[in-house]
Amino acid sequence: MIDKRFTFKRQSSSEPETTNETETKTKPAKAKKTISWVELIVIVCCGVFFLFAMTSRILFEYRTDDNSNLEVVVGSCTFKNNELIKYDGSEADVVIPDYYEIDGEKYGVTSIAYRVFYGNSNIKSITMPDQIVKIGLFAFRECKNLESIRLSNKVETLGDSCFWNCSSLAEINLSTSLKKIEPYAFWNTAITTIDIPESVSEIGLGAFNKCSQLETVYIRHNSVVKTSFTIVYQAFSNCPNLKTIYVPAELVEQYKTDTNWSLYSDKFQAIGEENA
Repeated sequence: MIDKRFTFKRQSSSEPETTNETETKTKPAKAKKTISWVELIVIVCCGVFFLFAMTSRILFEYRTDDNSNLEVVVGSCTFKNNELIKYDGSEADVVIPDYYEIDGEKYGVTSIAYRVFYGNSNIKSITMPDQIVKIGLFAFRECKNLESIRLSNKVETLGDSCFWNCSSLAEINLSTSLKKIEPYAFWNTAITTIDIPESVSEIGLGAFNKCSQLETVYIRHNSVVKTSFTIVYQAFSNCPNLKTIYVPAELVEQYKTDTNWSLYSDKFQAIGEENA
């Protein structure tokens, strides 16, 4: 009997408690959900896209992400994909619109396409919006009566032969965002002084060829600017009145001995010595 009672007690003590309170205490906590690497990549990409869209609106004020093939006409200008692609007007003073609209949405104009104003002899002045970053090949070529142009300060690219033979163009202020002056860009213009900003690291072949009235050049880049050289054409070939090319003081001797610049060795002076 003693053994049986003992056995019964051991069995009773081993039975699990069945109260709700005990179940609540012993129930394991749910593991927190983790984000997979795929989900993380999707979230990051969405964030980058959002920031890009917002940045475009901040920098350019209007949308610049138009990928439609729709052509939109505003006055004498035709636009497509944020670009001025055609001009068929006869105005003397041209003001390029800041934007055009598609279904009430405003799209900023950021570039001027190939040959848009080529050979237009009516134009005397052009004003462009500050959103323009690119001016295409031959864009203003042979605009012989063009006297002045207000460039956007965001212009990074001036296309090859952009102002070729704009023989009345006497003054132009280059953008501080400009990276390179393409070949023949200012061939046979009437400029007397050109100030090439620090942002420009390369000047193309014959960029200022036949600028017969050009007297003074400033080159402000912090190292010797790249250029091309041939027997016939150089950056400032056929500029008979060119007197002085001002460069940073520490670069004067380097310019004088550089293979592509030594032709003008007698013209280099340090910036700041204009009145010395």
